[in-house]
Amino acid sequence: MLKNYFRIAVRNLLRNKLFSAINIFGLSIGMACCMLLLLYIRSELIFDHHQQHAANLYFLKGEGKVASGTDVKVFSTISAPYASALKAAFPEVEQVARLWSNRVDSKILLQVKETGNTIRSFYETKGYQVDSTFFDLFSYQFIEGHPQTSLMEPNAIVLSEPVARKLFGNAPALDKTIIVGGVSGNGGIFRVTGVYKDESSRSHIDARFFLPMSAGWVGNFLRTATLNFSHSNMFTTYVRLRPGTDPGKLQRKFPAFMEQYANKDLKAAGYQRSISLLPVTDIHLYDRAGSIVTPTNSKTYLYILSSIAGFILLIACINFMNLATARSAKRAAEVGIRKVMGAEKGALIRQFLGESVILSLLALVFAMVLVAVGLPLFNQLTGKTLSFAVVMEAPIIGAFIALALLTGLIAGSYPAFYLALFNPIQVLKGRFINSMSATALRKGLVVFQFVISIGLVLATLIIQQQMQFLRDQPLGFDKSQQLVIPMRSEVSHKAYASLRNEILQSATVLGAEGTGYYPGISNPSDFSLHRQDQTISEVQTAKTNWVSPDYLKMMGFQLVKGRLFSREFMSDTSDRMVVNESTLRKLSIPLDDAIGQHLVWEVPGQTSHTFEIVGVVKDFHFEDLHHVIQPYVFFLDSGSFFNYMIVHVNTGQMDKALALIAAKWKTLCPDEPFEYSFLDEDFQRNYHAETRTSQIVGWFTGISIFISCLGLLGLAAFAAQQRIREIGIRKVLGASVVNITAMLSTDFIRLVCIAIIIASPLAWLCMHKWLDAFAYRTVISGWIFAIAAGFAVFITVFTVSTQAIKAALMNPVKSLRSE
Repeated sequence: MLKNYFRIAVRNLLRNKLFSAINIFGLSIGMACCMLLLLYIRSELIFDHHQQHAANLYFLKGEGKVASGTDVKVFSTISAPYASALKAAFPEVEQVARLWSNRVDSKILLQVKETGNTIRSFYETKGYQVDSTFFDLFSYQFIEGHPQTSLMEPNAIVLSEPVARKLFGNAPALDKTIIVGGVSGNGGIFRVTGVYKDESSRSHIDARFFLPMSAGWVGNFLRTATLNFSHSNMFTTYVRLRPGTDPGKLQRKFPAFMEQYANKDLKAAGYQRSISLLPVTDIHLYDRAGSIVTPTNSKTYLYILSSIAGFILLIACINFMNLATARSAKRAAEVGIRKVMGAEKGALIRQFLGESVILSLLALVFAMVLVAVGLPLFNQLTGKTLSFAVVMEAPIIGAFIALALLTGLIAGSYPAFYLALFNPIQVLKGRFINSMSATALRKGLVVFQFVISIGLVLATLIIQQQMQFLRDQPLGFDKSQQLVIPMRSEVSHKAYASLRNEILQSATVLGAEGTGYYPGISNPSDFSLHRQDQTISEVQTAKTNWVSPDYLKMMGFQLVKGRLFSREFMSDTSDRMVVNESTLRKLSIPLDDAIGQHLVWEVPGQTSHTFEIVGVVKDFHFEDLHHVIQPYVFFLDSGSFFNYMIVHVNTGQMDKALALIAAKWKTLCPDEPFEYSFLDEDFQRNYHAETRTSQIVGWFTGISIFISCLGLLGLAAFAAQQRIREIGIRKVLGASVVNITAMLSTDFIRLVCIAIIIASPLAWLCMHKWLDAFAYRTVISGWIFAIAAGFAVFITVFTVSTQAIKAALMNPVKSLRSE
């Protein structure tokens, strides 16, 4: 029996080659897209699940505000004493470890001495300093050295395998020495004590190398500074709980812990704060914190991608259902005869569902081929490193086979029940026609298909409009023609003045100034400020930056009151500041009273400083447009210890300026590579997630439209075939090709117009919610809906016309004779 069913299924597939090809091709594309997106979603969901202690591993997050404020913020870093205090206070805490991310140096200089005292220099990113207990919490596969002892030495360095190979080739790296520059190593010599396999694709800690917490600037800070629970919140803190510990019960003890250890310091500094535990496996998708070591991702994007995956597969299933029910008349006689011969309804349902499943499994084979071919492009699109080996894992293969079976059952369900219910007497008398319910269902499914496709087109256009808005939005400073040169070592700091003076001699350079940080990158430095007539309980937090005298002028910050720093007022260095408008608003200082106003920064029990406001600049975006502009304060630094030099290049002279600066750099810093970036590009990198989502949505929107058009093509061919006699008669009576094409296209255009009416408000609601993630966002324009509607109508007319024109051009004599 099964063999007979299979033979009938294959025979039907071969007899209807066009419809079979459309179904298999559409299903295979839909399944391939779904499989790729599911692989991406899976890779996002399994971050840090490989950790040996994943079930008991937690991140300590803080939430709080200034005492006088209402805005509660999530803090991904906290002060140094929390880790040891937690371990001492709670027996449930088995081990703790802190991580310090170097936000001063965007890259760290690594140098290797070779024979003859020649030095090879490299810049590396993602070097973190951690406690010696770090590898007791996190699992890394060491290929050289031992994790438990690798961080015991104060001058140890643990390398990822890619960095080790870059520095030492295929030779063993263990016990080799490296000079580490910047604030992480202060130019000291470090011994390689371990090499581990790269885990950056599945861990939120994407480390290229690790240094001990005791090294460099942060080690000196921990040894010499007076530590408390309110200041220097720069440590990411992790705890490993004892097996069997209930994290909920432990968290309920935290308020008492805060009262005993931290609240005194926090209250004295004008803060309110609480702490809680977040499973490490949840960190990657915890979007309330924009970054926890690395930028977090949003579950919203995964919902978007999973919806797209489901929609594309559903569109392919709808094609199958539509074409199967449309072809029902062709199989009516078969159903009638089999019923007369005694076939039961259940047997017929199993037959037609079996055919659907066979077709779906065949599509799965083609889909696997498409996944193998398309995976490199998909990796490029998503920034992932997924391999086809992952696809071939037994659980993944099993999931995809289950997906194919489910697809076959869903796609074949209605046609199976519909065909099995035919009245054999009506069929054999030749009185069978497609029922109104089947026709209505087909039309409804076409509308549903295009609601999805048009909704995706609208989403793509709105995302593109927002991305264009982000690119065009005035930022409050001049971002064009600004070259960023990092200064990452003591040598480069000493060379700053000479480099600046020499490049300013060229007409290609309009200005060159130093700064601690520049707009668009993370700035960890802040002060808690209040007016002289206020108490510390009324502080407001302001970002701080130290700049050279003409930095503000060169960057084009707009002065609204007072004056900017300049070389005419070098005495501003010690106790004067330039603030933005948000600083005045937060501290309730009228603009007219701002100049000469004194602000106080104090660390209770340690020090207190008073600064005079000499200038106010218009608010500018120092963070990306996800964030509302916050208080920002500039101080003058007349020295040369800057993290970056910003060079303003004459328009059209960028290549000449780069050649000049590179030559001067090589002379002044011969052992350090010359690197640079462009400020406008650095700022746009903050929208990397949105840009990537836009590209993914755009590509898969195009695919969904293509699959929908395949279905339209099949239905148009069927409609033309059903009305071939009518077309012949109309041609004999004088109807033109245009008339006949319009007649066949009208019904489909009407369905698409209904889809446009339904999709437009739904897309507006969904995308309006997406835009809420941005503090500054575009207004959804009406022209977007007009473009989407016009595009949908155009592709419908184009697709249907290919079959309608073909039918209209047939010889009417031939068509009438055949009918």
